[in-house]
Amino acid sequence: MRYIKFFIIYILCILCISCNHSDKVKVGFLCWNNSNSYAQKNVKCFKEKALQLGVEVIDKDARSSESEQYNQAVELINQGVKVLVVYAVNTVSAAAIVRIAHKEGVKIIAYDRMIKNCDLDYYVTFDSQKVGEYMAREAIAQKPKGNYLLLGGDKGDDNADLVKSGIMKVLKTQIDLGNIKLSYNNYIEDWSYENAQHEVDKIMRLSSNSKIDAVVASCDDMARAAIAVIKKNQTNSNTFVSGQNSDIESLKAILSGDQTVTICKSPKTFGYAVAELAVKLATHADTKLSFEVNAAIFNGYYQVPSILFDPVLITKSNLEKVILSDGLTSKEELFN
Repeated sequence: MRYIKFFIIYILCILCISCNHSDKVKVGFLCWNNSNSYAQKNVKCFKEKALQLGVEVIDKDARSSESEQYNQAVELINQGVKVLVVYAVNTVSAAAIVRIAHKEGVKIIAYDRMIKNCDLDYYVTFDSQKVGEYMAREAIAQKPKGNYLLLGGDKGDDNADLVKSGIMKVLKTQIDLGNIKLSYNNYIEDWSYENAQHEVDKIMRLSSNSKIDAVVASCDDMARAAIAVIKKNQTNSNTFVSGQNSDIESLKAILSGDQTVTICKSPKTFGYAVAELAVKLATHADTKLSFEVNAAIFNGYYQVPSILFDPVLITKSNLEKVILSDGLTSKEELFN
């Protein structure tokens, strides 16, 4: 009889643990490529905040494969996530993820990259057009005349077009006046260091006027690629070089004088905000968010409720104050 009582208690404990586990709300985060340092910080901040809010996070890394990202979405939907945050590999094909998620009642938040041609639930990003405008204004302030290269992001990413439109909005008048010669204006596949390096090297080898006065690069990897090629081929260049994402290597390059500016899109601001929204949607909690839906952006099918944050231009003068304020980068890391 005593053994039967122990057995019953044991079974009840197992059932209790099982019920508690299955009742825990889950959200998923699908990242396009977690080898990217900016993506890593965003995933880290999202998970940190979501866990603080009592929700389990399952994250997956697609390693730049759109088919893998789709398969990972199916896997997480089958595991019972209530919300999927999608940092899309491909902003067009990711619409298939939205469709399969909605069939199962799962909400989708597009993270940093708009998902096109679908009834997406929310889009959260920084204002990419402002990113381009800030870069270009600083370029003109420091190099009002000269030979410019424009290194755009991957053409499959809507942000690349938005950054580029912001840059051209500012540069157009000076180009039309003949003060700025735009020797290169193209997209760089996968926002890649290697691809940007190849393009800048080709320009410098083939151009009759190889002196480059300004490189308006849409991300830090491409900025550093341009710097490497220019330093190899152009002595005492004093070239203006912009970037985006505040990678630690580029922050150090700004301090050393090799890179001129970058754009800060705080992963903490970003990741925490998306985690708040994801948890609210997953738990149906009647809580007020710490930010507001401040835009509606057409994705080719639907006016998507959107949250746009303002980016911050980073120069040598404000770098320490801005970058160290959110605690993601330490003073030792920055100066060692």
